[in-house]
Amino acid sequence: MTEPSRRVGFIGLGRMGAAIAGRLLDAGYDVTVWSRSAGKADDLAARGANVGETPEDAIAAGTVFSMLSDENAVRQVFTAKRLRSAPEGFVHVNHATISPEAAREFAAQGGRYLSAPVVGRPEAVVTGKLTVLVSGDAEARAEASPMLAAIGRQVWEFGDAVDAAPTAKISVNYLIIHALQALSESITVLEHAGLDTGRFVDMINDSVFPGAVYRGYGDAIANSAYAPPGFTAALGLKDLKLALDTAGELGVDLPAGPVLQDVFATAVEQVGADLDWASIAEVTRRRSGGEPR
Repeated sequence: MTEPSRRVGFIGLGRMGAAIAGRLLDAGYDVTVWSRSAGKADDLAARGANVGETPEDAIAAGTVFSMLSDENAVRQVFTAKRLRSAPEGFVHVNHATISPEAAREFAAQGGRYLSAPVVGRPEAVVTGKLTVLVSGDAEARAEASPMLAAIGRQVWEFGDAVDAAPTAKISVNYLIIHALQALSESITVLEHAGLDTGRFVDMINDSVFPGAVYRGYGDAIANSAYAPPGFTAALGLKDLKLALDTAGELGVDLPAGPVLQDVFATAVEQVGADLDWASIAEVTRRRSGGEPR
């Protein structure tokens, strides 16, 4: 039986991408990285990664992971010409949160394609607590399984349909968006009542809402600490639009959707597009007569 290849490419070295590529390096894979931004590969190179001059260098590994900002960035990098030059049996494992429609588009371009969006911030990647959702060709999933296991705590299989994992991930982010707004509203009420919001966050994490979302974002909102961002408000607005569009295509009405879209759009415009998406709390604070933070 042929030993599986230990070569892998990685494209897209933002905070999440660099952290995931680092996990593959730590697991002993021969990783070739490429980034559109010069200098982002330096730390990984110091850890043993090969730095490609072009995307083709990463694609030549045969299996390439990508963590790009959105589906348009995926289109710009994974062009038809580059995919035609890929080696036989090529697999593209896409970690970006994209629309189900885009996942179907990318799967139809050639080669083998897996949707593998992830749940967790960069800190979760480093500590081995990342959650991976995956769907697509069963054989490709089996081949990528050891690599996916190396980057996360748990890999959740969503079947053969490439649009399944993106739909699940969009739904996860829609839940988080609701949690951010719920925290924003509850904490603003407590501030107006003159109560200790930090103690409130401690209490809910010790009782009804333990976990990373209510702890991490609760602390961020209580302290108005939004930098450096784990996930920006601009990307949050992008993912909210994905949720609303997906629901619309499925004939599902999301009553809170338009309100959340207004809050996020306002936060991006008036608070800061590049701040953490927990910064949407400042919209509720300001609309409630609070001082801008």
